[in-house]
Amino acid sequence: MKKKSMKSLFQTAALALAAIALVGCSDNAESAEDFPEREIELIIPWAPGGGSDIEGRLVAEHTSENIDTSFVVINSAGVGGTVGLEELSEKPANGYNIGQIHEGLLVAHHTDITSINYDTFIPIASMSSSDQILAVSNNLGVETLEEFVEYGKSNEVRFGGTVAGIPRVWVEQLGRELEIDYNLVGYEGLSEAIQALAGGHIDAAIVDYSSANEFVEAGHMKFIAIGTQERVDNLPDVPTFKESGYEMSMSINRGYVAPEGTDPAIIEALGDAFEATANNQEYIDAIENVGSSVNFMGPEAYKEYLNEQNDMIAEITAEIAE
Repeated sequence: MKKKSMKSLFQTAALALAAIALVGCSDNAESAEDFPEREIELIIPWAPGGGSDIEGRLVAEHTSENIDTSFVVINSAGVGGTVGLEELSEKPANGYNIGQIHEGLLVAHHTDITSINYDTFIPIASMSSSDQILAVSNNLGVETLEEFVEYGKSNEVRFGGTVAGIPRVWVEQLGRELEIDYNLVGYEGLSEAIQALAGGHIDAAIVDYSSANEFVEAGHMKFIAIGTQERVDNLPDVPTFKESGYEMSMSINRGYVAPEGTDPAIIEALGDAFEATANNQEYIDAIENVGSSVNFMGPEAYKEYLNEQNDMIAEITAEIAE
């Protein structure tokens, strides 16, 4: 009697587990078909106030109109933008957890700051491109790139930036290209580096317009060169590096990813919503107002872009380590 009861108990448990599995599969199918049914959490792995935060919130605001739900923006800063993305990698792959990345994650991976990389996730879309500018403290007493180079040949230039991010690569490239003496002072994010530059604690930083322009207007720092091929409309008086004979370009593409295993149908739905946003004039105007430009790439194109950037960054960081 006891053996029969025990056998029946195991059979009942097995049936229950099978039923739970079927329900789980059914729920996943329903969530993909009816997505979205609730708010979407967007992790921005940087502190509030920087370019990534500003642009991420614009993306969230405008995309909510194209996907029939709202985004909850969560700033999770730390270790060069890797803490928030490591958190994202452990979130359920259900479409309700996405995060912002840029080339800094690739640098952090190849400099052994983190084991995760862009291919830990599924790319959804690239949404904006942010031109990068060389800014110097007013305390430095230089007005032009030529004067900056002259200063750097006889003095050590203290750059501020994230040691675990793309600024490290740019500073190394810039120092070598300009043939100046330099050192990188590490900060958690761009907003911290800009505050240090405004306070005269460092000499220079590579910044974006949206993060630093108010400090320029307040007289704490100045823009002396921009990493674009041609001058930009919102900074017509700021020359390019190329004008002075330096082959230097700098730009960040900010995009969005989901945890590995997210349903392809959900990725497609999110990609479509982001594309609709990228084509919306109000979003375009908002992005341009903060000194950036819309640079949309869908899931496949963004994945290809990240593949190319990964190869380039792997090569440069290997050279730095030598």
